Amino acid sequence: MSKAKVVQTELSEREYERLRQLADEEDISLKEALRRAATAYVESKDRPDPDDPFFTFHDRIDADAAATGDTDAREMDDDLYGDAP
Repeated sequence: MSKAKVVQTELSEREYERLRQLADEEDISLKEALRRAATAYVESKDRPDPDDPFFTFHDRIDADAAATGDTDAREMDDDLYGDAP
């Protein structure tokens, strides 16, 4: 497991009280509430890798279908993952 990093920040009194209230309602520590908030923030900003074959296989299928006139869904695994070994 990688080493955890300690992060320090400041909250307004209102932010702190609301965070404390939510943490108490969830029966979790303030530290855990902040960790969950940071995780949710990072996950909301994550974007898929545009080079992932899952997001580019339609282009290859469309090009193949245009060239051959075929639209055989059985070849989707080859388009996604390459030829089977």
